[in-house]
Amino acid sequence: MYVLSLLLASAAALLPQAEAAKGYTSTSWDCCKPACAWKTNLTKAKATGSVMVCGKNDRALSASIGEKENSACASSNAGNAFLCSAYQARPVSETLSYGFAITDGVENCCKCFELQWTDGPSVGKKIQVQVINEGGKVENASRQFIVLTPGGGVGPNPKGCNDQFGYDWQVTSPLGRQYGGVIKAEDCVTLPDSLQAGCYWRFNWARGDVNGWNIEYTPITCPDQLTSVSGCKA
Repeated sequence: MYVLSLLLASAAALLPQAEAAKGYTSTSWDCCKPACAWKTNLTKAKATGSVMVCGKNDRALSASIGEKENSACASSNAGNAFLCSAYQARPVSETLSYGFAITDGVENCCKCFELQWTDGPSVGKKIQVQVINEGGKVENASRQFIVLTPGGGVGPNPKGCNDQFGYDWQVTSPLGRQYGGVIKAEDCVTLPDSLQAGCYWRFNWARGDVNGWNIEYTPITCPDQLTSVSGCKA
């Protein structure tokens, strides 16, 4: 039995390991309803459950309402569906964080990936993310993962945060640059109290703005700590 165990262990050691794919990270927080919250996108992804959506007051809407309520970012017939503050990235240890992300393709809705930075101030550190929104790019086989990070930039949709917090992006906003967001930890104090922890995560745990850093990524089974927040599994 002992010899058989050694043989099995040796055989397992010789099995080829799946090569991690290449990508890079960006950041965003536009306050908009996640694309994966729409039932049609969950169906395409063959995901179960529903993706949590919040009202303007940051309280979770029921699943039945969240699936149907229009996004606050809609150009017409804007609704009361916003991004929940619970989707902020958070540290688990010095070398691991949990978070939520945007990446290309609705077929990735509710799937989870482990990202490991290969350069930048967080080289060697990992973040396990669940995809709850669709967007980003895949260029030259390099996939973009946009980590949901308050103060990480509102991107093309400033309307959501304007409506939720009463900002006027054309005049001023404490959320920093439209793309890239705030540039240092000291600026995080200008964000709403409910979003400051995720802003500080960028600079205190990740040690920088996280934008344009290269990663290797692999699919993983979603941790309960992520699915218990989002409400969905794939």
